[in-house]
Amino acid sequence: MSLITITSSFGSGGEKIAKEVSEQLGIELYDDHKIQERALSMGITSKDLAGIDEKAPRLFDRLFTNKPTLYLDLLGSVIFDIASEGEGLIVGHGAQVFLEDFHCALHVLIHTPEETRGKWLSKEQDITEEAAIQLVHKMDKRLKDFVQYAFNRDWKDSSGYDLVINLEKLSPDWAVKLILNLAGSEEIKTCSLKAVEEMESSSLKRKVDAAIIKSNFSDFYTSFVEITGGGKVHLSGVIYSKEELEEMIKVIKSVPGVNEVTSEIVIMPISYDT
Repeated sequence: MSLITITSSFGSGGEKIAKEVSEQLGIELYDDHKIQERALSMGITSKDLAGIDEKAPRLFDRLFTNKPTLYLDLLGSVIFDIASEGEGLIVGHGAQVFLEDFHCALHVLIHTPEETRGKWLSKEQDITEEAAIQLVHKMDKRLKDFVQYAFNRDWKDSSGYDLVINLEKLSPDWAVKLILNLAGSEEIKTCSLKAVEEMESSSLKRKVDAAIIKSNFSDFYTSFVEITGGGKVHLSGVIYSKEELEEMIKVIKSVPGVNEVTSEIVIMPISYDT
């Protein structure tokens, strides 16, 4: 089995390389469209999907709504759900960060200097080189802002990848060969059952967290969500009423994949000074 993430700078041709690698390995390619399909199959609504993209939220959303956290939980649940199969090729979406502790995944960065990408894009799209470079710069900034906001890191930091390829020096064909060779190594092909189970639990926890945030329970209680395996969810913490607790458990039970909910939450009514 091979699980690969590919992050590429805009205009570098990373999507074509990803497609070639997935075809030669015979594994599913998870681009924007496939990730959305996977999300829908997990019970995530099309309305919620509107936030799953590589774009930092607006200042208003960050300050006055819970949407950014909700979107990241939903996106994380999809990435972990894909990883739980032990194979596949995920393009972008911060997958290399979500899966940084999943040691049998291969994380690849495909990058080319901005000026070079501007020249390529100018010829490909029949636009001026100046306009092409402006577009490249804009899209790079969008990716930078997303990764910085979501994970507090620089997407170009090579320490987050196992393989960094500069297409100014290497051809796309060589890039494909390098990725295939690494993907064929025993270290990458061998995924332990425990690691896969951890991804399943991580995906379910993200879905539960998203359901809680979406229902605004996070404004009224402090809790900890633990996935104990087999679709079992255990809650602990503090909430302000029995009715809130019952409603929250009802919401969690409606999350696809949840089979049982247990709770050690303490009910602590709000007190008002007189």
